[in-house]
Amino acid sequence: MIELTVTSIPFVLRILYLRWRGIPITLYNVHIALFAWLALAFAVFFTVFYYYPKSYTGFVPFRIVPVVSENGGTVTQIEVDNGTKVEPGQVLFRVSDETEQAAVRTAELKLAEIDKAFALAQAQVRSAQASLDREEAVLQQAVEVFEDQEELRVRQSAAYTATRYEAAVADRDAGQAKVSQAQAMLDEANLQLEEVIPAQRASAEAALKQAQVELEKTVVRSQVDGMIDQLTLHVGARASQIATNPAMIIIPDRDPEHPRRVLAGFSQVARSVLYVGMPAEVACDTNFNVAMVDSVLPARIAGIQPEIAAGQITATGRLLEPSQFSVRGEVTVLLEMVHPEHEQLLVNGSGCIVQTYDRNFGHGLGGHVLSGLGIIKAWGLRIKVWIALVTGVGLAGGGH
Repeated sequence: MIELTVTSIPFVLRILYLRWRGIPITLYNVHIALFAWLALAFAVFFTVFYYYPKSYTGFVPFRIVPVVSENGGTVTQIEVDNGTKVEPGQVLFRVSDETEQAAVRTAELKLAEIDKAFALAQAQVRSAQASLDREEAVLQQAVEVFEDQEELRVRQSAAYTATRYEAAVADRDAGQAKVSQAQAMLDEANLQLEEVIPAQRASAEAALKQAQVELEKTVVRSQVDGMIDQLTLHVGARASQIATNPAMIIIPDRDPEHPRRVLAGFSQVARSVLYVGMPAEVACDTNFNVAMVDSVLPARIAGIQPEIAAGQITATGRLLEPSQFSVRGEVTVLLEMVHPEHEQLLVNGSGCIVQTYDRNFGHGLGGHVLSGLGIIKAWGLRIKVWIALVTGVGLAGGGH
């Protein structure tokens, strides 16, 4: 409408001139002005539609966190309600934990048993060491007796007797065997103390930790800052473990690294015009007010998705038929507010119109003319907002 009004100026001037001169208005004497109007309207329509693409599919995206229980037990306690503000680590609800408590107690007893076994192993090491010391002392005495008998034998002393010599050899060999046996017992006790029992203790500690983890799963906590909504749980119910059927949902708070933005889809034809940093304006249904203050917010394109979502395919048991993709997808564009304070005006999920303005026209006369035509789209957006406010139908619509 605005384009037709602006481009009708030559035709209106021609009509006014003919009436001023008193010349009857016929198709013959206005056909040039009429043709100029149509040609100028076509040029303006083409320019503003191509260089100033608009999207009616904008919205403010947000995410939710479904809350489910890792252990599907019976709910025993609920700590929150709809609208409750939660923080990370805050308890949401609890489920029955008798089995998990018993597993923790069993693991603790096993660990205590191993600690007693460790003390016993220490005592066995001391006992084995004492036995080894005793046998070594006996062996030393047997060796000394043998050496005395060996010396008597070599000297062929009258005090030498074969019976005593053989007895000394037997005592020495027996002593050596007993020392070896005591040493083996000491090595076995040390192995039990230094390797077997520590391995058993590590296994018991791991079992206890696993039991404690399973016990902790019976207490469902929030992982994010946010607000509770759609709480459908009650004490005595079975806690769901399926994310598609959550016990409740959390609407997370926005963090500074993820500010509110607007996501919009543009025609594929507009892809050659859109660019990151391109100026834009955003009008969302939830921002309307009588004073028209902050109803249209300045923005800029922060990112353009390089792929068209409608073209994605997945492997199936049937061959692909291109006719299945006859509906053309949109170019997905992410927009951010020029002024950060406007982010607080965006309501999660709100529907928006996005109007972009190309500024890559250069500094010549033609570039200034093309830039000036952007005011047509700017006024058109504001008129659309005003009509939507007056009629109360919102920004639903399509086209340019």
